[in-house]
Amino acid sequence: MGLAVRVGLRVAAILTCLTVISGNAQAAGHVYLLKGLFGVFSTGLITLASELQKRGYTATVHESGEYATLALEASRLQKSGKGPIIIIGHSIGANAAILMAEKMESEGASVALIMGFGPTNDMLVPSNVSRAIIYYQTGAIVTGTAKKGPGFHGSLSNINLLSDSDINHFNIEKIERLHAKAIAAVGTIAGRGHSP
Repeated sequence: MGLAVRVGLRVAAILTCLTVISGNAQAAGHVYLLKGLFGVFSTGLITLASELQKRGYTATVHESGEYATLALEASRLQKSGKGPIIIIGHSIGANAAILMAEKMESEGASVALIMGFGPTNDMLVPSNVSRAIIYYQTGAIVTGTAKKGPGFHGSLSNINLLSDSDINHFNIEKIERLHAKAIAAVGTIAGRGHSP
């Protein structure tokens, strides 16, 4: 084998490795973050989205009222193999996360994870959701949890933060240790990403 051919093969191998590395820089799927009332009390979701983006995840922040349109977009992504789909919401945004999942169920699409911070009322998790984690506080200004909806066979956790005196409905989505838990949960589903 001539020198030119050997050099050419080495260059091709290096370019292939670089393509694989750069392809892995972006983690799989899409994380949708849904803000609470008027979007004014959910600034922690903007911070969380930024933390996820720095780790290579596709994460976008939206108003809760956009859930139906987002459900159609997310359904197309998931069904075309560009999942997993993860939905995180605060306050009425947590309620909207369930509504978004319900709309995706009607489209025949699945949701890998719903994470809710302080939903305003009790909700039923639809059967197309694999995992739901709800953080709430008994006796808070609003108290909502999640229950298994018809046909739901996934994992459901309602975590009461009543003993955490530094947490209330208006800062629950801003708490760093809860952000760390959210990032870890996303990493378990969508791949580990990378350090910021």
